[in-house]
Amino acid sequence: MVSRLGSLSVRVADFILSSASPPRSPSPASAPGGLGSGQGRTRGVGRGRVAVAFAAAWILGQAALVLSAGARPDHIFGFRMFPEASTLEIHLWRDTAAGTVAAVHGEWSARDAAGQLRHFSWRDRVRDPVLTSIDAPVFASYGVDAQLARLGHALDDVADHVGDDAETFRLRADVVVRKNGAGPVTVRLASHPRSVRP
Repeated sequence: MVSRLGSLSVRVADFILSSASPPRSPSPASAPGGLGSGQGRTRGVGRGRVAVAFAAAWILGQAALVLSAGARPDHIFGFRMFPEASTLEIHLWRDTAAGTVAAVHGEWSARDAAGQLRHFSWRDRVRDPVLTSIDAPVFASYGVDAQLARLGHALDDVADHVGDDAETFRLRADVVVRKNGAGPVTVRLASHPRSVRP
């Protein structure tokens, strides 16, 4: 990514230099009405100012993205010399009237409003290869913070799309995090509450 930004910066610089230099204008004798030289200079200066303003806005935008990278879960536009060596182990749970029940490997059965037993799967909605690895350790691609943020969104999404489940009030995830070789730390996430009719 750094090499791409460098290449793009070179292109912007070339654009500035080519635009800021006014083009050669015809001599007053060859220009209609003898005004060609002054008009050419005016157009050249105008293009140069636009180019400089564009380049300044572009550079400021890139700097803002880089400086604010740490505030975003995925740290996009942030520079890392080495990738994060972390793992996650996600355990999925359901809050029901009978208590908290494990959804082993992301699968569970629950009755609908009519009392009919139905089967549900976490993978019906979630396709991310990291987040679909339930009850098994997996490498945290893009870093722990990014995957935890994605998992939070996934919990809400699944909770919103299991309409036939009339037993689950909320989905929860216990995530065992091992960040850069450190000891395990458990992070608990939950979806927003669901409105179910028993």
